[in-house]
Amino acid sequence: MGAHQHGSVKLPGGPTDDEGREVDEEALGALMSAALQGSECIAEHLDEVAADLAGLVRLVTFARLTTLRVYHGELPGYMTDSDGKLPAYAPEFTHLVRAVTAGEPLFELCEQMTPAQRRAAAEDALDALVGHLRDVEGLNDSGTLAELCCQIGAVMIGWSSQAAPMGERELTQTWQKYQFGQREAGLKSTSADAVALLLGAVLHHQARTDEVTTDTIRELAFTRALPVLKDPERAEEILRVFVAPPETEALIAPIKRLARRNRAFLTDLCNHARHLLALHVENCPYGLRESGHECTVEHRLEAISGGSQTLVSTPAPGAPGEGRRVVLPRIGYREDRPAEGAPEGCPDDHIWHINVDRILLTRWDAEIARWNENISEDSSISSPPPYDNETGLEQFACPACKNQESFLVEGCWGDPITLHCRCGVTIMSPADADPDDLGHRLLKRLILCEADPAYAARRLMPPLAELQEREQSRRSSRSYLGPEADTVALAEAVDLEQGDLAQALAAVLRPRLPERHGGNALTLTLLEVVYALSAPVVRDSDDGRRLTESARAFLADLKQESNRWAPSRQPVPDRLQQWRDEGGPQVWQDAWERTIEVAGRRFEQYQVRDGRLSNGCAALTLALYLLAREGEIGVEQISRDEVLTLTAPGSADATADAAAETADRWGARLQSLGHDLDADDDPVARMWRHLRPEVHVDSYSDKRQPALLVGLTAVVGPRSYYNIRF
Repeated sequence: MGAHQHGSVKLPGGPTDDEGREVDEEALGALMSAALQGSECIAEHLDEVAADLAGLVRLVTFARLTTLRVYHGELPGYMTDSDGKLPAYAPEFTHLVRAVTAGEPLFELCEQMTPAQRRAAAEDALDALVGHLRDVEGLNDSGTLAELCCQIGAVMIGWSSQAAPMGERELTQTWQKYQFGQREAGLKSTSADAVALLLGAVLHHQARTDEVTTDTIRELAFTRALPVLKDPERAEEILRVFVAPPETEALIAPIKRLARRNRAFLTDLCNHARHLLALHVENCPYGLRESGHECTVEHRLEAISGGSQTLVSTPAPGAPGEGRRVVLPRIGYREDRPAEGAPEGCPDDHIWHINVDRILLTRWDAEIARWNENISEDSSISSPPPYDNETGLEQFACPACKNQESFLVEGCWGDPITLHCRCGVTIMSPADADPDDLGHRLLKRLILCEADPAYAARRLMPPLAELQEREQSRRSSRSYLGPEADTVALAEAVDLEQGDLAQALAAVLRPRLPERHGGNALTLTLLEVVYALSAPVVRDSDDGRRLTESARAFLADLKQESNRWAPSRQPVPDRLQQWRDEGGPQVWQDAWERTIEVAGRRFEQYQVRDGRLSNGCAALTLALYLLAREGEIGVEQISRDEVLTLTAPGSADATADAAAETADRWGARLQSLGHDLDADDDPVARMWRHLRPEVHVDSYSDKRQPALLVGLTAVVGPRSYYNIRF
């Protein structure tokens, strides 16, 4: 009736709440209309709304959101607690406002109230809402302090996904541990949302403590937020009362609920947020040579908001790049420990000034790693494309101007590195960096090469020897089936007869430097050999000649080993056709024809390797021939079950003696058909002799059986992955 008398003013939200409960929009609309017009029927409509729990929740929530906008993202103290100031609200209303902020379920709290308490909460919520709606000039669309702090947290997460991709992966894996808790809390957001909320809450608390405003947000220091993140209880207290930006309310409440219920979840969030902040502080250009420096938003704002890893401070007056300091990019880069100590005859405090044309660094590429992982996890790809090499060799580039040539290096032995680019930017590693970090190792390498250029050859001898030792170790393994495919391709392509090994390697490797050149350990080591020997002063030194001889001997050994294992790389269908072409009786040829028909396409993508599949197909041919001759029938009439009877007791559980007797019975039956098992001109007898020797049943045990039974079980065994049907 009230709605009919003075119309209706609907609140946003629709006919149901987030949980699907119906909201009495007609009663809410009539109440708002009566309140705005000062009608006498306000009390009547208040009773109706207080009785509708979903409607009461909407009224309280909307009153709180409106207050947030009026007060520029902050809730006045008197709205969350009675602090002696006017206007003072009923404790029922302030309790509900605090509950919204903490992410507690409002509907359940309203159910626990008496009708009188719900009526008091509805009355105060209406007073707050109507008062703010009448004061429309109080609304402010500018960014609030809470919004700015949450934005800083979000863009920091975006930056860290580039700077530390493994950290992002760990965060995702951690988030997956709480799947059940997410459903229980109604959580539909992501791990990034949760960390951004926590960072926003902690930074906002710090800003309020340090009296930082929206105008002075650049003064906000990251370091002072770290102690809070070390204390999950303190962080939870701050998170609970943090008034997040209104538009994120539906997203934030479930995160707060889960953090309150699950302390392990909150601890993990704190750990990730603390690691993220520490990563920023560690890479702050202003702190490269300043102890106790505090990284602020001003120092990092450009790098963070742009998602860039170029960590550059404000340029000094003068040349465009003059005076700028850039942190040495190190995430993903690797530098081996120096093979020697400090050059003899130079004092420890000697400052080296070294001009270098280029600096080669090994780098792991996170984007390629992600791509490879996506391929491996995509079940829809039946034949995935080859994985790309995640590790590569590339020329160091100035983070500011991307120049890759002509750097001036300075520093003492054991110092963090300092690089001067011709653009005027100085690339530095922090003064308090680990003594064994990338910058320290790189400076030592450059000093050793400056003191004795032949060190460029000597430093490559240990990794080359390690590759040789690893290759010999692989050959002693039972599962060894020859050199790996990329090693084979490289060894066979290099012309070892060419006098200049560096040129022979370059012709095969086709270096893509200064851009990234991916490859396995052997490829990257040989690529470094090419660049080391390209300098005459290194190539013509005794160490350069030793490096050349070692690399040449290693490649010659690989080529010899590759040739020895060449038959194992033959495609299975080609091996079968090769055996068939050796001739023999017509029934033998018919048996080969049927084997190739049923197995050729099945194994067209397989190589001979350990011979199990090719031997299995040969054993199948021998079985078809034996059964066809004994039964005087065509090979096409023989079933798979009949072939399987010949394998008994050819299971993996059969004893070695029983398996050997089975193979000998095959030989006796062939003899009864007129075959001389020792004849060299009989392809059937030759095949039986080829299949009679014992081989390992698998690579996990010492058990052995004749190749005939091992192979036949592999291609027709009912439990074998490779079995064929005919």
